[in-house]
Amino acid sequence: MVDKKTLAGLELFEGLPERALEAVAALSQERSYAPGEIIFSPERASEWAFLLLKGTVRLTVHASSLPEPVALASLETPGQAFGFSTVVGQGHHNSSAEAVTEVKAVAIDGPRFLEYLEKEPEVGFVVMRRVARALSRRLDTLRRHLLQTIVDYERPASTVPEN
Repeated sequence: MVDKKTLAGLELFEGLPERALEAVAALSQERSYAPGEIIFSPERASEWAFLLLKGTVRLTVHASSLPEPVALASLETPGQAFGFSTVVGQGHHNSSAEAVTEVKAVAIDGPRFLEYLEKEPEVGFVVMRRVARALSRRLDTLRRHLLQTIVDYERPASTVPEN
């Protein structure tokens, strides 16, 4: 079980009532990962959602046409959410998460967390709105990377981008 004060300090749970923090704490555990350790991947069932406490996590996706995985994001800010597929109903991860450095994270039992949020709609609305905001930021970053990749691909080799 994670200390409710730890949860209260994370963006996803800031300002939630004491009873909500206690409920989420009961569904959570603190986990540590060594550099290079895979936290989750598409090959494994999606059962846990994570909030970064310390360290760096790299999110990657394996495109079948490429020999190496493509980096989607590097998470370094405490409180950043990752692996929330289980909470938004996908049931599997479409990316992998790897510890780049020593990582400490809060792991939340996804199915039980979703069940709690459904039973407590006032808390659920606040939390899911914050999850949506985090996913929106991640999609915005991916969109910018995709556009830059397209621009770089289509730029003639003889041109040099200006600073």
